Amino acid sequence: MVNSVIAGLTSGGGYALLGLCVVLTYRLVAVVNFAMTAVGAMGAFVMVSLTDKGLNVWPALLIGAATAALLSGLLGAALVRWFAGHRERTKAAVTVALYVALTAIGLRLFGGNSTGAHRFPSPFADPVFTVGGVVVPQSVLVSLGFALLITLAVGLMLTRTRLGLKLQALSERPSTAEVVGIPAPRLAVGVWAGVGAITMLVIVLVAPRLGGDYATLAGLISTALAVAMVGAFRSLPLTLAGGLILGCLEGLSSSLSSIQKYQGVVPFLVILVLLWWRSRREVWDTAHSR
Repeated sequence: MVNSVIAGLTSGGGYALLGLCVVLTYRLVAVVNFAMTAVGAMGAFVMVSLTDKGLNVWPALLIGAATAALLSGLLGAALVRWFAGHRERTKAAVTVALYVALTAIGLRLFGGNSTGAHRFPSPFADPVFTVGGVVVPQSVLVSLGFALLITLAVGLMLTRTRLGLKLQALSERPSTAEVVGIPAPRLAVGVWAGVGAITMLVIVLVAPRLGGDYATLAGLISTALAVAMVGAFRSLPLTLAGGLILGCLEGLSSSLSSIQKYQGVVPFLVILVLLWWRSRREVWDTAHSR
């Protein structure tokens, strides 16, 4: 069981990073991006296709990240150009449509669950140390370190730098930000491109554990949304904690044979519980204010 929980921490770090990408997109450009993991998976499969053809893993990784950044940047540019004045739900609906389209294209290009699994490189599989007979691989430390680094770096950037202040102004008052000279469209497209590249890197990190097929990796958006909901789409530390808890729950469920086949339901249960709990609190607050 301890072994499964530690293995779950590897995915938990990746889930935390995906949740952080959802939170960042929402906080900085006010869009819930449902197409995020489909874009990241597209870049990851470009990378693995290149390594299958004999290209070294590091140039392939850069090309894959650039592909995801370009796709995500184009999506952001389209939303800025044609949907800037629309409500958040309309923009979210656009990303849902793009998620469906990209998933269909990805399955067509790279194959389905039974035929499209690829062998992703796993450079962090070597053991680091052993705890109570459980071998801890490098991937656990890399994913946790990456998640902590992103949380701290983004938190400091948003609160301590002029760029962070500009990005917050862009998310809260985009039209006002443009009036005072902030290059809102350029910053928004930059945010989209950066999130796309980070998502691709996270998917490459978790792909060896999850099987390496396009549908499974693109479907990680449900897990990313569940993690983002733990942080209420605002708090970076709570989102980080949510990712680690979800990874541990998933690892724990995989060690229990009676519930192992329901492992994929965990993110949806987390979403349902959080929705129920928050609606319950809103009802309580409304009743209390009368």
